[in-house]
Amino acid sequence: MTGPGGTDPGLSGGYGRVRLATRLAAELCDLAPAAWRARSYGAAVAERARVGDDVVLADAVADAWDLARTRPVPPDAVVARRGPAGTVVVANGRDWSLIASAGGPVLVLSDHSEQVARIDGDPLTVDELGVLVGELTGAARGEPPFDVDTLPSPPPLPWLRRDHADPS
Repeated sequence: MTGPGGTDPGLSGGYGRVRLATRLAAELCDLAPAAWRARSYGAAVAERARVGDDVVLADAVADAWDLARTRPVPPDAVVARRGPAGTVVVANGRDWSLIASAGGPVLVLSDHSEQVARIDGDPLTVDELGVLVGELTGAARGEPPFDVDTLPSPPPLPWLRRDHADPS
């Protein structure tokens, strides 16, 4: 795949992938959302993709979840930075990179694909990706991983209480 003007997006192995991920993250940090969509390199080269339709993307997202839950996070594996559209996070795995802003886009680069995949448009995974981006942001800040077991029990709901039940 080539970018604007026929240029190669730079996915020639790990170093090229990480370099491109850094470039795409800088665009997300430095440009307002409307400007990113209108004139960024990332918006021009990214292709919409569904995680469930591509094993490379599914593996990258699964690895990103593993990284988000790992403590301590390996040095420079996850970095977060504030920008005009909010926090942008970059996570780098062994053969993939994920670049995301909390409100989108979520971009994935892989050494096994020349594609810059934009995966935030899939309604089946949009909520999960939002949680993943939050978890990765927390990992970049050194926060402990989210543990569902630490949630308090929900309060008693009036319609579930026996003393309010219909006697008939």
